Amino acid sequence: MIFFTIQRILFLSLYSSFEEYGMNEILLCNIKAIPMDIASAFYLTGIPLIGIIVSIYLNKTHKINRFIHVYSVVVIIICLLICIGDLGIFKVWGTKINARAISYLVYPEEVLPTLFSIENLNLMLLIGAQLFFFIWLLKKITRPVENDELDRSSKILIPIFLLACFIVGIRGGLQKIPVNRNWVFFSKHSTLNFAGLNGFWNFADILFNPINSQNNQYVYFKPNDAKKLVNEMYTYPLDSTKHILTTERPNVVIIFLESWAADVVECVGGEKDVTPKFGELAKEGILFKRFYATGNRTEQGMLAVLNAIPALPVSSIITEFGKFDKIENLYHVFNNAGYHTSYFTGGRLQFDNIEAYMRSSGVQHIVGEDNFTIINRTNWGAYDDETYNKQLSDLHYVKEPFFSTLSSMITHEFFDANVPKVFTKDKDRVCDSYRNTMHYADSCLYAYIQSAKKTSWYKNTLFIIVADHSCIFPRGRKNYEPDRHHIPMLITGGALKEEYRGVETDVIGSHIDIPATILAQLNLSSQKFPKSKNLFNAKSPKFAYYTFDNGFGIVHAENEIVFDHNQMKTVMEKNPTDKNKEKLLNFGKAFLQLTFQENIDLAEIKRK
Repeated sequence: MIFFTIQRILFLSLYSSFEEYGMNEILLCNIKAIPMDIASAFYLTGIPLIGIIVSIYLNKTHKINRFIHVYSVVVIIICLLICIGDLGIFKVWGTKINARAISYLVYPEEVLPTLFSIENLNLMLLIGAQLFFFIWLLKKITRPVENDELDRSSKILIPIFLLACFIVGIRGGLQKIPVNRNWVFFSKHSTLNFAGLNGFWNFADILFNPINSQNNQYVYFKPNDAKKLVNEMYTYPLDSTKHILTTERPNVVIIFLESWAADVVECVGGEKDVTPKFGELAKEGILFKRFYATGNRTEQGMLAVLNAIPALPVSSIITEFGKFDKIENLYHVFNNAGYHTSYFTGGRLQFDNIEAYMRSSGVQHIVGEDNFTIINRTNWGAYDDETYNKQLSDLHYVKEPFFSTLSSMITHEFFDANVPKVFTKDKDRVCDSYRNTMHYADSCLYAYIQSAKKTSWYKNTLFIIVADHSCIFPRGRKNYEPDRHHIPMLITGGALKEEYRGVETDVIGSHIDIPATILAQLNLSSQKFPKSKNLFNAKSPKFAYYTFDNGFGIVHAENEIVFDHNQMKTVMEKNPTDKNKEKLLNFGKAFLQLTFQENIDLAEIKRK
């Protein structure tokens, strides 16, 4: 219990403040955490408890006592490693270790340098100090009970008493229902909720009670009622689409900008001077000022753009072989329309099953870090300018029309690229590292577009430039906030009609709307992307839906609503007086329920 209390105090000292939350809420956080701490402590003492009971009936107990001591040291080390993982992940994701984070451990080359980076050096020093302290404390407080100290009745009663305490302890107390996440998720402030979530309990629960992707945990309505709620939102009058292109068969290039947050893009409401060149590019295209990422990770953004599949809160289709090859994909559409298709990244193609996903999508030309010479690289891959140049070089030899996507890499946390230090005054050095890599990435993107303009194919090309997701830096946004998902999105290129250059729009959209929006301009059907909305259709509903761990948010013209599934309640709403807020909330619930159910049903669909 002492151990868990110290970890919680450490977490709260790093990521919360009395001024922001108030003493009462912080105190309540600690009180709420006690039952889960008790349960965790008893789970960890299960093996020593067996050893103690066995030692009571043995004449020689030194070997068991030695085993218990070694076991205790190992447990301390494991719990401290979980602690540093929680602290490091929360800094960049706004959540503690979850199933997605554990799944990334199969990619140690990318993950470990990030987790044990210099940015987390202070955390590792704190953990190291705790290790020495708790091992010292363990030696001071442990005293093995020898067999000859107990009489016969004690040898009977003590095991019974210990077992009774163990049964009550692992439940977290005498309440009817054993402790679960709902017990500690009590506040509208996610930081306090995660502070109360015991790190060991959370980690063990993920390992031994994994989320069953074949069991829908998000059931709020009867299936037909859920479908009705979603259909009502997606039923709207037909309207003619604004055609923004000079041709029906343009080349199409999608650029996924790694971790580009609207908070550092001035033309969509962010800080000044971090990405000035993006503002220059916006003067040549259509800028969407209220565009939102559907999730918080790259694979979520890619699937949303290419498949019109919203992010799932606790899992991802791209990690489930046998599913992602059954869903419609923009690559399929462009292949069937006679386009040459390609994908470029400066990172490992194997990460997040990207290569398997791309090959199952029918991509004709795939380029990763092993397919070209990289001069400068981060822990995650090549600098953006090298990846951009590789794509431009390869597209020179491709027959038009072509459909190509590219994932940038340099702005992946922890922003270790050797770039000019333009920003140096933030008290959090990571925030300035993010700004500096963004500033450099901004210049690379601008240079890329200027180089593309010199090609013979530029005049017939449409560029969709969009962030794959946002970033917690530099403003420390909570993972559920709408502003945490706010990203830049720009449509530009030589194929754009002159009257649409320099246009800014407040139309609300998200990743999943890109397929229908593009295909409408090419007069190609988007019926196989039913969740995608054409943003150039004035009559289509304008909203953005996103998920986080573990809930969803809806951004609408009249309101913004955030629902936390752990607490089963709304934790944020922009306009409490909105008469339609219940309808909007019910739509979000139904949308999540059906999306998750469709993911389950994919397992039963035959491959195309």
